[in-house]
Amino acid sequence: MIIYPDGMGSNKGSEHISVYLAISRTSFLPAGWEVNAIFTFFVFNQLCDNYLSVRGKMRRFQPIKSLWGLPKFLSHRTFKEASNGYLADDKCVFGAEVFVVQRQAISECLSMVKSNDSFKREWRICNFSNLGEDWFSEEFTVGDYKWKLWLYPKGDVKNKGRNISIFLCSVDAKDFDRHQKVKANCNICLKDQINGGCKKLSYCIWFSTTRVNWGFPGFMPLTELHDQKKGYLVNDCIVVEVELEGVFKHSVKSLS
Repeated sequence: MIIYPDGMGSNKGSEHISVYLAISRTSFLPAGWEVNAIFTFFVFNQLCDNYLSVRGKMRRFQPIKSLWGLPKFLSHRTFKEASNGYLADDKCVFGAEVFVVQRQAISECLSMVKSNDSFKREWRICNFSNLGEDWFSEEFTVGDYKWKLWLYPKGDVKNKGRNISIFLCSVDAKDFDRHQKVKANCNICLKDQINGGCKKLSYCIWFSTTRVNWGFPGFMPLTELHDQKKGYLVNDCIVVEVELEGVFKHSVKSLS
């Protein structure tokens, strides 16, 4: 992977970042070598812990053209905007995913299956003020996968003393192979036990070996949680509801 912070060639000075993929060590490849590949470039959002991805077309790498990419991958303005999270403390993270395509067939086969399972459950968590640093629910199964709720009563490392943090964990993800992923639509609610209703936040995310949990570090300010009029904390108990549905299974296997 090659990155040109100020653009490349005719795009140099165009206020865009250029990113390219190149075949390395071509002198070790046989005469007349040729590689067909589909690639995707990523830049990491360090605030939201997710990625902006741009997929390129299938390209043919060969001696006369061993470099392909995106001359205008990302504008400087978008990249430097603090709220986007791509550049933090003068650091950034770029990545690339590459699928090699054989001349006769794709070397790997993608399969995706949607589970019709749905799950809704609430936990009444009492003795809240004495829970300690974090709390885990028991495991539950949706779409043939095991999950559990993870809660920081006083906030995780970055939110300690400011917010309650709530996450959903995929118990199985740590043992996935590198191509296996599970996508889930999740709603997390903190119930108002006095007035009815709840504080509800939702997301849809892929879980994998590199992302075994996902949620909301700043789910709710502790000042709001402890406000008796709000009804979220009553008799030192909170009620958290999780709704999980639309689980997709993603896997890739070799055709060889």
